[in-house]
Amino acid sequence: MPEPPPSYATDGAEMPFGIEEMFFSKTDKRGVIDDFNDVFVRVSGFSGEDLCGAPHKILRHPDMPKAVFWLLWNGLQNGEAVGAYVKNRTKDGRYYWVFALAAPVADGYFSVRIKPTSEIHKQVIALYEEIRAAELTEKLTAEESAQRLLQRLRDLGYPNYGWFQSAAFGLEYEARQQALKAPPMMDVVNTKVASQMTQDLQRELAALAAEFDGAEILTANMKIFAAKLDQGRAVINEVAKNYDLMLRDIQGHLKTLLALPQSGGIWSTPEGQKASFMLCGYHLLDEVVHDYEHEKIKSGDPATPEEMHQIQSLRSGYKGHSDDAVSDCVKSALTIQRRIEFLLRMVLGLSTIRIACRVEAGSLRQSAHGLDTIVGRLDDFQDRIETRMVGIQQLATDILDRIGRPQGNVK
Repeated sequence: MPEPPPSYATDGAEMPFGIEEMFFSKTDKRGVIDDFNDVFVRVSGFSGEDLCGAPHKILRHPDMPKAVFWLLWNGLQNGEAVGAYVKNRTKDGRYYWVFALAAPVADGYFSVRIKPTSEIHKQVIALYEEIRAAELTEKLTAEESAQRLLQRLRDLGYPNYGWFQSAAFGLEYEARQQALKAPPMMDVVNTKVASQMTQDLQRELAALAAEFDGAEILTANMKIFAAKLDQGRAVINEVAKNYDLMLRDIQGHLKTLLALPQSGGIWSTPEGQKASFMLCGYHLLDEVVHDYEHEKIKSGDPATPEEMHQIQSLRSGYKGHSDDAVSDCVKSALTIQRRIEFLLRMVLGLSTIRIACRVEAGSLRQSAHGLDTIVGRLDDFQDRIETRMVGIQQLATDILDRIGRPQGNVK
């Protein structure tokens, strides 16, 4: 008989801790705890002596899917910063939820944890229950379970785990700031908005490319129409040929602006999302550095230069990654802005060819009924693409205004 799934209703009581509290721990490469703060000790219920030298899994709750830990270790061992919802168990059997941000450091891994309060956390509780039940009833391995979890995240609209953790961390950080009645971090707000605009920009570029792909049928119809003519066949064929050549030229330029799909692998995310994720991590680590120094001074056991160096290096790394990602967004927006201006001039060339087609339709008179229809469709097509291009230019401008323009020239 398969093992019955766990029941969340029979858990022990929840261990409370404040939204303002933030705890952390550091482990070696094997996951053995070698540093922590006072909040971690109090919330976990274990003494400092219990925790020091113990594997981090001493806190593991039986409700937690193996999938989450497989993903956590996969990310860390590939040099990624990983965000995950984790249900932990205290020494006396109670539980508490955290959103954990873990990252590699020189000699191990560093994890910061906050209290999750966003709406997405409720979805995650139900999702974990589902995945954990599948692990037990279907005897899934940790990797098989991780693949099941990734598929469920795709069903929910997240192409991979990198997309999910970026969205979740952003929502948790925002919810925490609101609960603390703290002013919003404008760099986080602006980067989040610019990230969404960048995704909108790529959707508009893809829609524009699809418009050009669909326009090929217009030149094909023009050639078919020309084949039926006794008079003016050569002229209409030449018009269709020139229009087709210019369409293909524009399509080639446009494809260079389309970002490659970012859903490949577990961790790949667009630059804007990556910047938001890292920026939230940077601000949390700012708090950690301040609290850690204060706690060490209070205890009379000051932090060693090496301890502080590792935390500060990690904080600087988050900021550096965020700055690089923002810079890439700016360069992309500038490139798109300039190239669309160039493509708009090419579209004027299409208009010249279209006018030639209209003139020829007028000279053919009665035999040009079908050609008038084609020219009308060309008019509609060009109105649509010009409107889209102007909208794309405005989106690129809005992104640059939101996250700043670089000094000097960006090629």
